[in-house]
Amino acid sequence: MAATANAQTAPAAPQQPAAATTEAQGGDDSGVTDIVVTAQRRSERLQDVPVAVIAATGEQLAAVGIQSSQDLALITPGLTVPQTSGYTQPRIRGVGTSSNGPGVENPIATYIDGVYISSAPSSLLTLNNIDRIEVLKGPQGTLFGRNATGGLIQIVTRDPGQTRSAQVNLTYGSYQTIIADAYVTGGLTETLSADIAVRYEHQAEGFGRNLFNGEEVGKLDHDFAGRIKLLFEPSERTQVRIALDYADRESDRDIQHLGRQYPSPLDPTGFFPQGGIYDVNQDYQFRNKLKAGGASLQINQELGGVTLQSITAYRKSEFQFNLDLDLLPINGVIAASLAKFTQFSQELQLSSNGTGPLKWVAGLYYFNSKDGWQPITIGFGPGASPVPGVPASLTTRNFQKTDAAAIYAQASYEIFTDTNLTLGGRYNYERKTVSGSETFAVGGVPVATTPFPLPGAGVPTEIDFKRFNYRISLDHKFAPDILGYVSYNTGFKSGGFVLAASNAQPYKPEDIKAAEVGLKTQFFDRHLRFNVAGFFYDYKNIQVQRFDAGSQLIYNGARAEMYGVDLDAEVVITRGLSLNGGFSYIHGEFKSFPLADHIIPVPGCTPPPGGICPYEAAGNKLPQTPTTSFNLGGSYEIETEFGSIALNATYYRSGKYFGAADNVAFQPAYDLINASISWTDPNGKLSVKLWGKNLGDTAYTTSLIEGFTGLDVSQGYPRTWGVTAGFKF
Repeated sequence: MAATANAQTAPAAPQQPAAATTEAQGGDDSGVTDIVVTAQRRSERLQDVPVAVIAATGEQLAAVGIQSSQDLALITPGLTVPQTSGYTQPRIRGVGTSSNGPGVENPIATYIDGVYISSAPSSLLTLNNIDRIEVLKGPQGTLFGRNATGGLIQIVTRDPGQTRSAQVNLTYGSYQTIIADAYVTGGLTETLSADIAVRYEHQAEGFGRNLFNGEEVGKLDHDFAGRIKLLFEPSERTQVRIALDYADRESDRDIQHLGRQYPSPLDPTGFFPQGGIYDVNQDYQFRNKLKAGGASLQINQELGGVTLQSITAYRKSEFQFNLDLDLLPINGVIAASLAKFTQFSQELQLSSNGTGPLKWVAGLYYFNSKDGWQPITIGFGPGASPVPGVPASLTTRNFQKTDAAAIYAQASYEIFTDTNLTLGGRYNYERKTVSGSETFAVGGVPVATTPFPLPGAGVPTEIDFKRFNYRISLDHKFAPDILGYVSYNTGFKSGGFVLAASNAQPYKPEDIKAAEVGLKTQFFDRHLRFNVAGFFYDYKNIQVQRFDAGSQLIYNGARAEMYGVDLDAEVVITRGLSLNGGFSYIHGEFKSFPLADHIIPVPGCTPPPGGICPYEAAGNKLPQTPTTSFNLGGSYEIETEFGSIALNATYYRSGKYFGAADNVAFQPAYDLINASISWTDPNGKLSVKLWGKNLGDTAYTTSLIEGFTGLDVSQGYPRTWGVTAGFKF
């Protein structure tokens, strides 16, 4: 279903969805689908790109039941998408983060229609109106820049069309789930077209219950997403796109509980019952609310032998969550917060659009953001209060401002027949400032208010970063359908401030150096595609999360090395019958990690309440990174006089992985199976689909971290099923 490739970096018109639809080579449409992508900021065949990429069209995603960016791991070996406290933390080939909160940015960047999304809660996108998705593996520091250390997820939405059409899908499923989505497009004038896409989901029945009060948990109150796009084409040389989007979500489906029974803090001889894997036992139930929206303006203008592109974007989001930090049915430690994010970005890019031996792209980029707690309140019950017997609270109001600018250029030259040398570089400059205050209250009465950070503590309020990243690549076509390449890339993830701790030192950027070699092939008249890529990473100044005296800190304390291999294949057996699969092997371990922490008891150390057991974690495996993972899929479509019948199935297996750097808690290997069967009438106007996810009802975790009182576990969803009716007009 998905395609992997390697591609040639070159310029051209970047984010142009219309140029990135599927197309077939030659007249035989029974071969492997040929996808055109913009993985290297210009439209080109996926199989011609010397970068490891997984790509899938919107139709392919819908066929296998992928509805959000979190589901992409099912078709992308080497990608995991943990989620905790409403924050999305994707990892590619072991590169990722276990930290969350305002100011914390993912080293896997998310883009939608060429716009970088910095807010982690907003990067968990429900997928509607999708033209295609591209998952780029490895550092993308030259053409994409900051926070693409391990790769990126690029989402491209459909372009409006001149022909008026509409599509509506209605779904009813298990746990009293209803989903409705619609897409309408058409021309307004000869040069102006528009579309609108909306999606709504509601899950009334929960996956489990709270043993403390008997209420259901694991429900989705609502998830609404809407997007409007206008396309203005006054001439063949000019395209103007305006996009507006909005999302509103409220849920407690991110079930978090203690991974095992721990002695009661109030009675060391007793245990709190935990119930089933989707049950919790907490006096303060988790819930998150997200409101996010944005607008973008993209202008493409051909100027003779070059193309000028401008992308201007503004985004804003508010994320509110309530969390029982101790995850226990006691009046202990809770958190109630409102996190706010705003961002503005402007990119100007100039690229060649000719067919000569030299292809190039150059650009300027500016990014500004403000994010922070407005506020976050940590509440302490009488038994957990710093003032014994008296409830207390700590309220933090702060924000971090980021100003970032970059200049970049990349050129590819055909030095010999079918052999291209690519050189690229990007200079990045960032400045971050922080300000705010903390108020400590006892019994509801404010006792002290301090500025943020604490003055005189040796903590700066402003920091600057400068980085130069580059790419060197050599690719050669051994035959029309066989491409080999070698490349060396660097990348960085931005540093910042710990917005939850007033006396914490700022942390520095992460840096990565990556070597990659790959081979992309197609055989048997495009009926078989097979791609392979091997890689080696040197990953330094890794930003790691640490708990100390009850505070969540981030510091640069680790260096790691990773190496491995990715495989991807697809075969069309007969017209209508195809199989696909992928495999990933990742060996990732810390080469040094002083002051790594144990929070749960280990031999030789029992940490005090809110404390840790520091140690050297060199030799331990990277967290949330299975050594092996693979997927297998198949589709079969039968044409009859009564319409077409399509069967789809996907099998995904994740190997064992550890939740944290101490390699104590782990998720065993697990399997997921999704399948569907659908019927479409002969006119293609009506369809009915029966689908199921996690058909084996596998119990697995999406996040496994060490929290304040033990192992903090977020559960994956149980078996779900539904029926979808589709209508086209």
